[in-house]
Amino acid sequence: MRQTTILTLILAAIMSIGLFYLKYEVTDLEQELDTLNNAIVTDQKTIHVLNAEWSHLNDFSRIQDLAKRYLNMAPTEPNQIKTIQDLSSDVINKEDKEKNLSGNKTFLMRIKKEPSL
Repeated sequence: MRQTTILTLILAAIMSIGLFYLKYEVTDLEQELDTLNNAIVTDQKTIHVLNAEWSHLNDFSRIQDLAKRYLNMAPTEPNQIKTIQDLSSDVINKEDKEKNLSGNKTFLMRIKKEPSL
């Protein structure tokens, strides 16, 4: 009977220590949960404020006013619109002009280097 009583007391002591540890572990986790919930609420409020600011910044009339004031922008005129064929012909014409200019520069450099008769 003595061994059973001692074993029961040891088991009760181990269970008491385990419950004590568990209680404080749960308390710590609850505090961490409260901290995280407060951070989430703060972030949600910040997101709400940022959404309001974004709506203000994206206001069409405000953007139009800023564009007129600082960029001197105007609507696109029909003669400013080009097709793909126009763009490709512009590129080809530009390349031809660059070749002619580089050829003229080479010719001029040769003239400067050669002594006159």
